Amino acid sequence: MTVIGRVDGAPIPRERLDERVAELRAGRFAGRLPAVGSKEDRQFLRWTAQVLLTEELCRVELARLGAGRSAREPRVLSQAESLHLGSINAAAWSRAPEMSELFDLVTAPTTMSEPPAPRRTWYRVTHAVGATPLAAEAARPRALGWTTLADLPTTLAAELRAMPTGIRVGPVRSGIGWHFATVTATEVRADPRPGLSGGDPARLAAFNRWLDQRRRALVTHVEGFEHPGDPSQPDNTHRH
Repeated sequence: MTVIGRVDGAPIPRERLDERVAELRAGRFAGRLPAVGSKEDRQFLRWTAQVLLTEELCRVELARLGAGRSAREPRVLSQAESLHLGSINAAAWSRAPEMSELFDLVTAPTTMSEPPAPRRTWYRVTHAVGATPLAAEAARPRALGWTTLADLPTTLAAELRAMPTGIRVGPVRSGIGWHFATVTATEVRADPRPGLSGGDPARLAAFNRWLDQRRRALVTHVEGFEHPGDPSQPDNTHRH
């Protein structure tokens, strides 16, 4: 086959699939991919073809909606958001910035959106440590950059928390030695837990439905590159 399918009538060449597969087989997850020529490999080819067709569909739809071609980086999905979207859509999202822009254009936040992320104070700290109080006082202070007090020795964190910005504390003893430190700035930031945010499940489900509707309208598959879960294709192993 020279094409894997068509999006809005335009052929998607098999060459693009071969290039993507070669890239994946040379990547860091190559050891997890199935043996070439196996039934699982044929399913992997179908899955990758669906990702490519989804990416192209999003480019076509963004142009149709008059937003042009996106130049922004796609927002990174959390693990929970990836599960809501499904593996094909999540993989396309990571490669096609048009997809996250479409998400913003065709869906709206719902009342089921998760509450704002918790906030906590970050500190910019300069710090010196030594084996004795004199050694610590003589040591050249080192900038720690932005940190939370939870990342510092408990005794030092308690002293810094009690003092105003700009006041040097020390000598303070901990299990690793004696410390002098100064908080030079503070900043309150949202503190979401990476990979655990569920995002807006209802909005993600609405986006999936919109994508499915646009696929039915615009995408056709060449035989051999059906969806891997299509029960009509011979390698489908999902049974109820």
